[in-house]
Amino acid sequence: MTENTLNRNLPFDLLDELFTTDRQFKADVYETDQAYQVEAELPGIDKDQVNIDFDENVLTISNEAKEISNETAEQYILKERKNVARKRQFIFKNVDQANIGATFNNGILTVTLPKKQTKTQINID
Repeated sequence: MTENTLNRNLPFDLLDELFTTDRQFKADVYETDQAYQVEAELPGIDKDQVNIDFDENVLTISNEAKEISNETAEQYILKERKNVARKRQFIFKNVDQANIGATFNNGILTVTLPKKQTKTQINID
């Protein structure tokens, strides 16, 4: 999802990025001979707010929006903490869907997608 920077209207695009609510979280994707691995940064989000789906070769990671509020009589001078709903999708082929696993530790979601074994060794008689 690389943007073409030549077609950007820089001052307005920067303002849009500051005030939009659909920001994407950062993720790294690795591949080994046995599996694909996705590590996604989801700071400040609880494990039960994260949804993971795999359907028709598409891994979808999303989180629900949660408003952070302190219900006090005091007025805010600055309020920046707001959790918004975000979603990322990744396409993978040749995944063993029955053995997909996920862990969530210190705001890092790790999804492991084992590859199907497509090669069959055939012995000659």
